[in-house]
Amino acid sequence: MTGVGNAALGNLAADGLKALLTKGKNKPATKGDIDLLLEKLEGRYHYIKNLPPNGFGEFPYYDLVEGKIVYFKLHNTAFNG
Repeated sequence: MTGVGNAALGNLAADGLKALLTKGKNKPATKGDIDLLLEKLEGRYHYIKNLPPNGFGEFPYYDLVEGKIVYFKLHNTAFNG
């Protein structure tokens, strides 16, 4: 049982030290950070300027929430185009 306790304490000490020494800009983003970024970018969809419309005449947008390219029929500046 002593070995398990020592391992747990060592792990806690290492994690605590890592948290203290990691700069804020190098820490992983939280859901709140991503929501704040979406607010600052003023929209979910961003027009992709260097990609032509598809065969149906739909314009490409990057969906920041889903993380993929979607196509819309109209080039709408309300989507940050």
